[in-house]
Amino acid sequence: MPERLAATSPFKPVAEIIGSGPYRFLPEEHITGARAAYERFPLYQPRAAGPLGFTSGPKIAHFDRVEWLTLDAFSALAALHAGEIDWWELPPSDLVEQLARDRDLTVIPQYATAIGILRFNHLHPPFNNVAVRRALLRAVDQAEAMTAVAGTDRAFWRDGIGLFGPGTPLANDAWIEVLRGPRDYAAVQQELARAGYNGEPIVVLAATDVQPIRALGLAGTDQLRRAGMNVDLQEMEWGTALRRFQSQAAPDKGG
Repeated sequence: MPERLAATSPFKPVAEIIGSGPYRFLPEEHITGARAAYERFPLYQPRAAGPLGFTSGPKIAHFDRVEWLTLDAFSALAALHAGEIDWWELPPSDLVEQLARDRDLTVIPQYATAIGILRFNHLHPPFNNVAVRRALLRAVDQAEAMTAVAGTDRAFWRDGIGLFGPGTPLANDAWIEVLRGPRDYAAVQQELARAGYNGEPIVVLAATDVQPIRALGLAGTDQLRRAGMNVDLQEMEWGTALRRFQSQAAPDKGG
């Protein structure tokens, strides 16, 4: 970010969007909620050598122009079949099988490199109590959550993993057995009671416009309810959810 932008107030939106590295943002073509366009930046020089790997390695621009479109699922499906777009980032799981039947399309599993997390608010009861958080580990069903995200084909997801994804340098399976095996929700309810939970309401946020996050939110909510928690599920668009995440107020005060 240029210094003149970094020096502006953090409480005001950035007024100038430029781009980064090999591509330049085209503000005159931007349509909020519909399209963002970028063109190759001819003065950018990528690193001369090194292996490519996600965000590491030389940043080589292979296309003169990139357009990022915001489409609903059925418009994206029709556009992909018609050859009007080249790539669909996150198709809903119930459409993946249909996409895979098209010989002109390739479906690439990505979930091995992405982690779904049910994150507690540690600042406020009941989750400021480590015993409550520890009890709920036995309520989490990873396979059930990933099925909600990516369907029943296990080629598209993994379970039985810890905080760091399989195949990454930090991945390990220490104490992972707590997440494996059948879930015993009656036992979890008893453990929560011993930890001091007494049916207090908890707020769970689920983003309506990001399909994988919404699916994880709904699956997690169901598991928390089976564990005996009094869940107030609040669904909202992703931007509103992000603002809620940043608040340190109590959940009943907008946090």
